[in-house]
Amino acid sequence: MAASAWPAAAAAARAAVRTLGRFIPRTYTHSTTAASSPAHTLDDYNRLLSALARDGDGDGALRVLRLMRQSPSPAACAPTAASYASAMAALSKAGRPADAAALFDDMLAHGVAPDRAAFSLLLHIYSSHLGLPSAARSVLLWMSRLGLPPSPIDYADLVFSFCRACRLPDALQVLDEMRALGYPLTTHVYAPILQAHCSSGDMRSADALIASMRLSGCHPDVVIHNIYVHGLCKAGDFHAVERAIEESGRDGWVPDAVTYSTYIAGLCRCGRVEDAFRQLEIMVAKGLQLTVVGLNILLDHAAQELDMGVGNEVLERCEELGFEVDVVTYNTAMDHFGKEMQWLCVLKLFTDLLKKPIAPDAHTYNILISGLCRAGKFKLAKFIFSCKGFVADTVTCNILIHEFYGAGKEDELGFLFSDINAAKIVPDTITYSTLVDCLCRSGRRSQAANLVRHIDEGYPAEPVAHLTYWLVRSGHVPEALRLFDDILAKGVALDGRVFANVIKAFCRKGPVDCTDMTQLCSVLDRMLGIG
Repeated sequence: MAASAWPAAAAAARAAVRTLGRFIPRTYTHSTTAASSPAHTLDDYNRLLSALARDGDGDGALRVLRLMRQSPSPAACAPTAASYASAMAALSKAGRPADAAALFDDMLAHGVAPDRAAFSLLLHIYSSHLGLPSAARSVLLWMSRLGLPPSPIDYADLVFSFCRACRLPDALQVLDEMRALGYPLTTHVYAPILQAHCSSGDMRSADALIASMRLSGCHPDVVIHNIYVHGLCKAGDFHAVERAIEESGRDGWVPDAVTYSTYIAGLCRCGRVEDAFRQLEIMVAKGLQLTVVGLNILLDHAAQELDMGVGNEVLERCEELGFEVDVVTYNTAMDHFGKEMQWLCVLKLFTDLLKKPIAPDAHTYNILISGLCRAGKFKLAKFIFSCKGFVADTVTCNILIHEFYGAGKEDELGFLFSDINAAKIVPDTITYSTLVDCLCRSGRRSQAANLVRHIDEGYPAEPVAHLTYWLVRSGHVPEALRLFDDILAKGVALDGRVFANVIKAFCRKGPVDCTDMTQLCSVLDRMLGIG
């Protein structure tokens, strides 16, 4: 909602709430019986439903509908098509499009005839939220049969839905229908079709579509040209991109930050980083700011293709130019420095980040810990982990376990396990699977088996599959069979991943090179309960 529209919406909501007395949305403190509420008019209820639709309060809207049906004067306050449309809009905005579509059926079941707004909303829900273009098409035909001609917006929704479902011929058919009806064809209608052509690499059809737009009097705007530029970059036709930008003045559009960011990102993806930097200079000279996505892609490829120091220079230069730099930008640079074992650069970037009004996220901390561990700076990693304000999550835990065990420093992980025991970090199946792998690699098979048997979730499939692989691979098949018996005795079915790892352990050199086919078949029979 635009900021200017908020005061009016808030005032409407407050007025509706005052009118309906004790029924206040989102507080759930209203009476459960309609008889205890004062008499209200249909207009009162519909105003409240409109406010709830703007607020995206689906549950509140459903409660209002129930109150309307339970009203002391149901004939006067029975929900209308407008009531249902507002409730559907509230559910859709609340991220419950399937419930919104079901409410349309409920409206029909209660004998309420849908109006044009209700039909259009249902079509929009099918098109844009549920991704069901055929259902949206049936709604459009239904409207026409009832004498409610669909609007150009309805047709535009249908075009978008068909394009998103990769059903371009159907989208073009809808476009032809719009032409036949004399509806205005706007850039909003053409954009998803152009996007479909460009995504499939059919730039000839994209050129033809833009030409037809001009012939029909629909002037391609910068959004259309940005889609086109993205398609050309994807096809690697950078000469055509240059030509489109050079001819922009004649064609009546002005390249913006998105145009150049798309071009720069395309050049980077094709390994032409130096050309990307030249376009960046042109962009800066025109007073345009690289988008965050474009900056991150440029930095990502600069760090890969050029000297690592260049990546840091790009970051610093972009900040000097006033480009928007976010946590993803720093994460990108830190990740590359970490992979190059330049842990001092990782640490410097992290400290620089802390000095700026950019909050590090969990991924930032994990990159830092991973980079330090890969560089062998385990003491520093432990120190940072224990610092006040360091936010560790399950991924951090898994990184530490993997790196410390890989370096033979598993005895130093007490600091981590104390946090797990204190419930500060909740281990997941990856944590347990990593522990199983590490314990088995270090020859502590019995500890790994004991760990799996005492996981709270009750023999989760992934850790069991990992343990099975190590038991069979090390020749301890009887122990694996006892594990299967314990699992089956508890009523837990053996997951397909367990079967796959048994086969993998027996056939380490490939499916045609099994170490003992007879024993493998015997184990599989036992697992299936037929041996």
